[in-house]
Amino acid sequence: MLDFSDPQIWWFLTRASAIVAWVLLTVTALWGILLKTRILRGADNPDWLKVTHRYISGLAMTMVAVHIVTLLLDDYIDFGWADVLIPFATSFEPLPVALGVIAFWLLVAIQVTALLAKWLPEAFWKAVHLSSYGVLLLVALHSGLVGTDVGTPWYTAVSLVLITTATLAVVIRFIIAGREKPAPRKTPATVAAPQGDAIRAMPASNFTARVVDRVDSGSGLALITLTPVDKNLELEWEAGAHLTLHLGNGLERQYSLAGDPAEQDSLLIGVKNTGGPGGGSTWVHENLHVGDEILCDFPRNHFPLKPARRYQFIASGIGITPLRSMLYALPASREWTLLYIARSAKDMLFAEELVELYGERVSLWATGDRGSRPDLASLIDPAAEVYACGSAAVLDELERIVPARRLHLERFEPKVRVSGRVGQAFSVLAATSGVSVAVNPGETVVGALAKSGVVLPVSCNRGVCGTCEVRVLEGQPEHLDSVMSDADKDELGIMYPCVSRSLSAELTLEV
Repeated sequence: MLDFSDPQIWWFLTRASAIVAWVLLTVTALWGILLKTRILRGADNPDWLKVTHRYISGLAMTMVAVHIVTLLLDDYIDFGWADVLIPFATSFEPLPVALGVIAFWLLVAIQVTALLAKWLPEAFWKAVHLSSYGVLLLVALHSGLVGTDVGTPWYTAVSLVLITTATLAVVIRFIIAGREKPAPRKTPATVAAPQGDAIRAMPASNFTARVVDRVDSGSGLALITLTPVDKNLELEWEAGAHLTLHLGNGLERQYSLAGDPAEQDSLLIGVKNTGGPGGGSTWVHENLHVGDEILCDFPRNHFPLKPARRYQFIASGIGITPLRSMLYALPASREWTLLYIARSAKDMLFAEELVELYGERVSLWATGDRGSRPDLASLIDPAAEVYACGSAAVLDELERIVPARRLHLERFEPKVRVSGRVGQAFSVLAATSGVSVAVNPGETVVGALAKSGVVLPVSCNRGVCGTCEVRVLEGQPEHLDSVMSDADKDELGIMYPCVSRSLSAELTLEV
């Protein structure tokens, strides 16, 4: 049992916490490398791996804090707060201690920017994150120059292992960085919107993909596989993501990625020719063939697979596409079932493959053969997270019978939502641009901002694709979109202004 009255205990805890922190920092860097290279994908899904990465880095920071506090409590050197927080403030081994202090503040910057990543420029956040490799170097120098156990066999062995591991991690990371090519940036173009909005902005970044395979079925379904023309392009998409295609007829359409997320350069989409007035699916069926090229936005994900022990997947028709990518991403240890509903067996993409791979976990329900849709209320697993995609009728029923906290939906068509403030105007302040506009009844936030020169990237103009996502700084938005649950949007502090409005007299947006 530890005796905290013994002055030696602080010296012991200082040494122990320092070694543990060093080990954890090295493991954190190595874990980040494995995430980047996707070596761990077979062991778990991306969200679990990211959570583990954050957990390990948090433990490392905790051990660093313990190291600092126990240094202050140890009477051997008599450190003060300035000595452990300000470089070169101490007269005891000023250079080695300063290296440790600098490493500490870099760690703080990495942790803070990681927590705020969604609100920071990506280039800035990544640059700060890359300084973690510099932290490993500083920690190694700090430990080698000032450590009280330097020279002992055990310390030498541990140091060699940690330094070698860290060096390999840095080398691998920069090999990967050398292969990366920045995404091409295009100046936003302004063109007429298809549904009445005054201005539409083309996405800020996109890439050209080539059709490398196409398989058609007799029920108006086409499986199309695309790959980036630029072989050095890194897409980094995960299960549940969708791809926006810029069609040759001026339309943009979103299609869920159905392939294995581990195969980043293979983009598999399923397109059902609805023959509707929009003309998007018809254009794809008539014009996208093997060898053709098309402009695409980088994959976006508003339907992520979140960590859970047990899942229930429910697909309706073409809604199987995002769920198939989720099945690829699930580790073998997870419990799950899939209910696949369609009019007939010929309308079920991947049905034979899914049954062959997963057996009794997969239930196929052809309504034409059975005479009706399944009684979902009797089939819902009360202990599972429910992921569903497909027809509005199925998704609406699930919203009635499954608690919102367990239900995750992706809609291909927007849910009919009516504003509770019909006929009322409100104002929007674009905080970044410094522009304030009035949004009149019958006018969208996107349209009102565009009239004042603040052009937002939009695509579907129906509140489905999520392209126009903006951060809400002040005010209460009235969510009228169908991208994700309102609770999730409020938790993230975001809205989709192509259809959503405001419950407060003024909204302040980060645009």
